[in-house]
Amino acid sequence: MAVMVDVRDLGSAGVSARRVVGLMDDNATIGVCAIRDGDRTATAELEFNLGEAARLAELILSGDQRAKTTPGLARILSASVAVLFRVSLAAGALQQQLQTEDFDGRDGGHLDDQLEAGGDEDPGD
Repeated sequence: MAVMVDVRDLGSAGVSARRVVGLMDDNATIGVCAIRDGDRTATAELEFNLGEAARLAELILSGDQRAKTTPGLARILSASVAVLFRVSLAAGALQQQLQTEDFDGRDGGHLDDQLEAGGDEDPGD
């Protein structure tokens, strides 16, 4: 596995651990693994195919309520975005901009978080 993302595992109560996400040798499967600092072997938590993740994202965007209940959904979509961002950035397809303000955690899911619709957009979307 080619590790693309390596982050501290905030859910490992008092234990120094990391979570790594990477692209498998087939260039189509993403793996999410947990590893404790000092260990040489990671524990696989989740593996999924990029095509499946893309299809799942499309179903959710279309409003499919059943797709929204997929176990591990947040981790699948988060890992996909993180890996694809790193690959795109490395390939020169994207330019990384410095973030000038702190992320406030607002997700656009509440009325006070939603951006105003542009002139060509339906405010109901």
